[in-house]
Parts: sequence; structure tokens; C-alpha cells
Amino acid sequence: MKRTLTLFLMLGLFAFTQNAFAQKPAASPLATVKQMIGTTTMTLIYSRPSLEGRSLSTLAPKGDVWRTGANTSTQISFDKDVMLGGKALKAGDYSLWTIPGDNEWTIIINSVTGNWGTEYGKKNMKETDVFRFNVPVSKLSESVETFVINLTDFDKNSMDKGNIELAWGNLSVKFPVKVNN
Repeated sequence: MKRTLTLFLMLGLFAFTQNAFAQKPAASPLATVKQMIGTTTMTLIYSRPSLEGRSLSTLAPKGDVWRTGANTSTQISFDKDVMLGGKALKAGDYSLWTIPGDNEWTIIINSVTGNWGTEYGKKNMKETDVFRFNVPVSKLSESVETFVINLTDFDKNSMDKGNIELAWGNLSVKFPVKVNN
């Protein structure tokens, strides 16, 4: 009896582990960027969609609020107060949304995190926006297949500022982040 029970448990465990390992990787893999800026920790959590032959304007339509990635809304966090896009932002967790445009993008910092990325318009989340600001669009010389967010142009002398860059397709959008050390 014990052997039979052990055999069934082993077969069940084997079937469970085979299913767990047989899952496909995510189409838009989750990425986490954790970066020190001076003595402040910035964390970005977002999903990275790929173009895969599709147009950027189809995936991030101009004039519409975009989740700035895929799946759930992009989360941006700071453990201390910062200046983001020239505006004061208290330490905490926020969602990052954008409105793509031809010459500039609108950056939206919202106080609600963890929503599915297409919920912004459905839940009237504009009421929970902390602030918005516009930034210019730059053209890249080489296309970026998979969407990426990084801290760039880090000031190695003062160590208190840099730019958050969103890059995808042949476009780049940068906005400044500055901390108080």
C-alpha cells in the first residue's frame, strides 16, 4: 500500500514539474531596473514588448494614453523625494504612462499602481494623476526591437542627476531625474 501511494505521489509530482517547466516564456518579458542616483534608489518595473514586424504607431498610438510597456502599468519608485521632469515628486510608488506624439510625448505620473495597462481610460485615472509634463522626441540611428527604459546621461561628477530614457523603434524620449544627496 505504501509503495502504491509513493508511486502515485511521485507520478503526480513528475507531472506537475513537467507542466511547470513546459510553460512558454512571456511574449513581453518583465524587467526590473534598480538604479542608485546619489543616495536615492530608483526602481522601474515594466514589461518589454517587441515590435516583431509591427509598427510602433500601432502598439503605442499617437494621441492615446499608453501603458508605457506591456501587461500591467509600468511602476516607477523612489525611496526619497526627487525632481522628475522639473517637478517635485515625493518618495513612493507610482505608475508611469505616456501619450506619444510626433514631436513630443506627454509623461504622466499617476498615484495608482498595479492596474492592467489598458485600464487608464476605463477607470478615469486622470483624477489620480500626480502631474504631467511634455518632452521632445529624438530619432535614433538604429532601431530598438524590444522596448527599453534605462537611466542614461548619468552625471558622474555630481552623481545627483540623469535622464530616464524610453527607447523603442527609431524613437527615444528622455526626461530628467534629479535627487538631493
